[in-house]
Amino acid sequence: MKKIIREKSRFRWMSTLALSSALAIAVTGCGNSSDSTSSASPSSSAAPSASAAPVTKKLDPVELTWYYPQNKANPDLQLVNDAVNKITQEKINATIKLMPIDFGTYEQKMNTIVAANEVTDIIWTSNWLFKFDQNQKKGVFQPIDDLLKSQGQKLYQTMEEKFWNDAKMDGKIYAVPNYQISATRVGLVVQKRFADKYKLDPTSIKKMEDIEPFLKQIKDNEPGIVPFGTTRGFYTGFLYNIDPKGPVYKNDSTYKVLPDVTNEMRTNFKLANSWYSKGYINKDAATLKNAADAYNKGTTAVWFDFTGKPGSEVEFKAANGGNDVVLVPLAKAVFSGAASTLNAISRTSKNPERAMMFLELVNTDKQLYNTLVYGIEGKHYTKTTGNFIKINQDAGYFTNTDWIFGSIINEYLPEGSPADKLEQTAKVNAEGEVSPLTGFVFNTDPVKTETANVKAVNDEYYAALATGTLDTEKYLPIYEEKLKKAGADVIVAERQKQLDAWLKTNGKK
Repeated sequence: MKKIIREKSRFRWMSTLALSSALAIAVTGCGNSSDSTSSASPSSSAAPSASAAPVTKKLDPVELTWYYPQNKANPDLQLVNDAVNKITQEKINATIKLMPIDFGTYEQKMNTIVAANEVTDIIWTSNWLFKFDQNQKKGVFQPIDDLLKSQGQKLYQTMEEKFWNDAKMDGKIYAVPNYQISATRVGLVVQKRFADKYKLDPTSIKKMEDIEPFLKQIKDNEPGIVPFGTTRGFYTGFLYNIDPKGPVYKNDSTYKVLPDVTNEMRTNFKLANSWYSKGYINKDAATLKNAADAYNKGTTAVWFDFTGKPGSEVEFKAANGGNDVVLVPLAKAVFSGAASTLNAISRTSKNPERAMMFLELVNTDKQLYNTLVYGIEGKHYTKTTGNFIKINQDAGYFTNTDWIFGSIINEYLPEGSPADKLEQTAKVNAEGEVSPLTGFVFNTDPVKTETANVKAVNDEYYAALATGTLDTEKYLPIYEEKLKKAGADVIVAERQKQLDAWLKTNGKK
């Protein structure tokens, strides 16, 4: 099967009641449309200046490169890049060469760039795409503790310690988390026009199986509409009382690590296969590379959302042809850490100090951040009232990925967003269930060979089984047997060993 990149959610822990009030200040501070200053930081009770600290000594001009994933190419990229450089030249005497890469090919291209030891400065990374931990162990990123002290003190103060802890490996910080929602609320996204037409009550949907009668209505009555769109299926431990950090059952006081294929996964795959056989799931589900490919034509009635972040209705509407959507949460919010979207400084960077100055600037300067996210005011978007803007998606620059660039505290709100989006974000973060295993990081070094072998098996079978494309009765046993031969049980045993040691060290067992 073709290699499919796992689309996971991108979230992080920044909770507490104090954060809610800080964010409230941030929203108020964003109200002046002519203000280019930053919003309040999450760890402070007052709004600091958005601009980086004034340059006190002459800096030589440098050019930095920044690699990050995007949904599609933007014709006006250079125009926006020039606008970005106008800001950065004035503030830190540096220009930034923006190097966006399509999500579907990002990992492959970055692996090639890294293998060639190409000189780069800033690289976007995560725990789900171009993985942070694996690339840190390869030496792709450089530690930034000293840089944060010398060039990024203001940046460091914008986030609580728990954010930085998720950017650490071996006791050192290797990346800057992009400050955004830190809790996961998995659920369904339903096009509102169909929900209204068939009188779907979102509150009646408590588990995945509950949506099936609605999918049948779509199949029977809406030609040309895909009832359920997906790329890698809809299996996640969040649906089944499984703590993915183990993975262990949440109610299991023995912290027994679960195998690669659980009974819950088998049940989930069988449901997907049933839906696929009935014509509910898109036929190309197993081969699509981007999650948005399952719904971005506006012809999909329902899809699974691994995110559940406040205000995402606007993003989904923009991504699926302008159709309004309804969110249907299927699980309570769970703390998911800060590693789902980070920006790291490459070990090959010739100007790491200036790269840190830029990362501080993009995370604290409202004008710079919104230029990267939305483009040029008057061309790609227009300000309306307060902190709201109207986006022109067809003007030549549209990202729909605010979480790639930096802190969402600085962002303008697209029309249709809840006015209290930032407060809602803080609330979800505060209510997110915190795993007792937070801080546990599995070291794959002792099982490198097994990990590579298991990955090869997953690349071949996982997407097709998770989307229901392959017959579960026939291929699930084959998949499980190949995982076993690849060394999946060896990995589980090693994970259990490391988890037991971690629990003992931390007094949890």
